[in-house]
Amino acid sequence: MLTDCGVIMAFPIRRSVFAEYIKKHIPNARLLSISLLGSGWHGRGYRIEIEVKTKSLTKKQTLVLREEKPFWFSHDYAADRAKSFLLQHHSAQSLPNHAKSFDVLSKKNTTLVSIGSCREFYQLVEGLTGRAYVYDLDEIKKRGHLTEQDRQRALLLSDYLVYLHKHRYRGSQKLARSLHLRHTRDAIGDGEMLMGVLDTYPDKVSWINKKALSEIVVHALRRREEIKDKHHRLCRIHGDFHPANIFFEKDDSFKVTDASREVWGEPADDLTALGINYIWHALQHSKQFSGPFAQLFYLFWNNYFRKMRDEEMREMVGLFFAFRAVVVAHPVFYPRQADGVRRALISFALKVLDERSFDELKIKKYLHS
Repeated sequence: MLTDCGVIMAFPIRRSVFAEYIKKHIPNARLLSISLLGSGWHGRGYRIEIEVKTKSLTKKQTLVLREEKPFWFSHDYAADRAKSFLLQHHSAQSLPNHAKSFDVLSKKNTTLVSIGSCREFYQLVEGLTGRAYVYDLDEIKKRGHLTEQDRQRALLLSDYLVYLHKHRYRGSQKLARSLHLRHTRDAIGDGEMLMGVLDTYPDKVSWINKKALSEIVVHALRRREEIKDKHHRLCRIHGDFHPANIFFEKDDSFKVTDASREVWGEPADDLTALGINYIWHALQHSKQFSGPFAQLFYLFWNNYFRKMRDEEMREMVGLFFAFRAVVVAHPVFYPRQADGVRRALISFALKVLDERSFDELKIKKYLHS
């Protein structure tokens, strides 16, 4: 029996399955015993005793199986734990005097799969036949007015988020807290989020100085501290719900692609990912928040709020709006836009971070210093 401070700890792999793995991957070896080695903040270790026979002798050997706990330290998802173990496995093979790493294992149904030899990974996905929603926005910008289809599609996308976000997380509250803390933390510090995007800005741009960019990070950190302890909000999200990841067919059915970063997270991320695009396109179209894109924003936004009744959302969106504003203002990602548009987006980012409660009726004020 495996115990940790009097608590029974189950070995994560069926003993017969693990014995078969040892027999297959270590020549002339058989499993003798399994015992708990210890438990810490990151995970647990199990002592594995095996017997290895050669022609001349039989010797015992000790291995250690490591298991990471599925919360804290950005270990929440199985993919996180795979990343951690693969990095350590490959590092151990190249670092002098490091303890040998034999393999990285994954459970698949009732068997074990070796992935320790993997050096690179690829994803194969379905090719979509529809057209990215970003082209709809480009056409509206040229046309200068909305069609009934434009209005209908904004409502369909709003309804999709309502449907998605109503799937609240029902699992462990400990994991729920870890996941929500992680999402608000990653919004600032993850390599693809606020600080990661700012790191890809050129060293010098004419329309903003480094002090202003650093102020966004400082304000974001403070805002995050004010909203991070709201794990009751955790729900299913897309994670990158912007117009290039939404594909409409002619009959207005649509599919989304590139769900990423978080499986369970803060719904403000999705709402702002599309919402900022209506604001951004309004600026490009008329240099202010007005016209067809302002109409689309309010259709999308008001429909969501009417159906979700989530007034707390107003406290949450500032952090994620700021990140999305920094993305669409990016001088490399989007080189063909006026500096005035970029300045308005940075003004928006700073002001919504300072607002305790976002007010959609003050968007014009947020955009202009």
